[in-house]
Amino acid sequence: MMRWPSSLQAQLALRLTAVLAIAAIVGVVSLFHESNQTADALRREELLRRADELAGLIDRAADGTVRVRLSQRLAQVFNNPGATDLFVIRAEGGEVLSTSRPDLAPATRGWPPAGAEPRYSRIKGFGTASQEYCALALRSASPAGPVSIIVARAIDGDTLAHTILKDFARDVTWAILLFAFAILAVAIWSIRRGLDPLRVVSAQAATIGPESTAVRLGGKGLPSELVPLVTGFNQVLDRLERGLMLQREFTANAAHQLRTPLAILTVHLDQLPDSPSIQLLRGDAARMNRLVEQLLRVARLDAIPPSQDVVELNALVADIARGLAPWAIGQKRMIGLDGPEQPVWVLGRADALGDALRNLIENAIAYSPPQSEITVTVLAEGAVRVADRGPGIPEQDRQRIFERFWRGRTALGQGAGLGLAIVAQVVAAHGGSIEVGETPGGGATFTLRLKSVEHDGVARPRNWIAATY
Repeated sequence: MMRWPSSLQAQLALRLTAVLAIAAIVGVVSLFHESNQTADALRREELLRRADELAGLIDRAADGTVRVRLSQRLAQVFNNPGATDLFVIRAEGGEVLSTSRPDLAPATRGWPPAGAEPRYSRIKGFGTASQEYCALALRSASPAGPVSIIVARAIDGDTLAHTILKDFARDVTWAILLFAFAILAVAIWSIRRGLDPLRVVSAQAATIGPESTAVRLGGKGLPSELVPLVTGFNQVLDRLERGLMLQREFTANAAHQLRTPLAILTVHLDQLPDSPSIQLLRGDAARMNRLVEQLLRVARLDAIPPSQDVVELNALVADIARGLAPWAIGQKRMIGLDGPEQPVWVLGRADALGDALRNLIENAIAYSPPQSEITVTVLAEGAVRVADRGPGIPEQDRQRIFERFWRGRTALGQGAGLGLAIVAQVVAAHGGSIEVGETPGGGATFTLRLKSVEHDGVARPRNWIAATY
């Protein structure tokens, strides 16, 4: 069973095609009908003219006999061998006064009688050839008195007229079809142009996301029927934006409010003598501090879109690694850095990219075993590669690890599932990409790609370091 297309453009085109097809069929049928009617009208006009002409050729001789003197033209029409035209003239009493063929008189006795007005009829199966004739019977005055004149013509005898009319009808039919196709093409083009504003609005709607809640659909050029829909959609976006802003403000405020008591709690725990319980509490406090810090980063990323500044990637990665080196040493890991000699310039905001790189390296340190190295490499094309020696990431989980609060089966206890989500959000906001692969020998490798640019600025010294135990 054929399904009705879901496309509005296709539906309009199909409906218009159906209307034009019906109109073309009706037009062609009407044209052929009119051509046949015209042929019949011409035939009847010709028969009436010949009947009048025959009535004018009747006269009475000196001896009183009635005769019909055919003109040379009529003689050729009626008396030629194979002629398809015939006539019979009868007197008031039914006596045959003249006929084009002697055998016609008895054969035409059953034809409709003549009257004061022309009477037309069709006679089928007449003569030895069983032809169909168009006949006219007319009562007319003449020098011999009132007479009945029957004039007939074989319908097959109008071959030339029918051929001309059929050729004309065929040509006009092609013209109708071509005109219908032209109208259909123009209509489809007009439909496409009419739907262009809707496509523009659809493209605008596709760009709306959590990071671009201020975008609204434009109503310029839209049909008036769609303006209420766009207006209602924009009002929905207004309500959603207000809800997101309230949610972000709550997250940021809650994280800010938690920072001070957590800092005080951490200080007090550090002052207590070591014991297994205190160490557990310190670990819990550290995890809470990390979660609060990540919530603040998420709130900052949601609230402030990244600007298109120029950032030197070598120096930014070196600063992040330098800041994380003490913590990596405390975790019995080391950080190795590598990169090109020339500065690598990328588009973005330094603090947002710093948050992404920090989360990526922290995640690698957390999942790497003790006495292992996390390798951070800056590539000349504007990418950063972070490789660890951890358990790796199963292929079926490599897309879900960037979802907020999602944690796989191999996740460690101290994480909340926000670190890689922050990385993915920063990369998407900067128009970049992030890939996950396997580290040769075991582990996971994250490759963060950004938009590199040419820049004539002077980069800060990189001060490449290697954090050791």
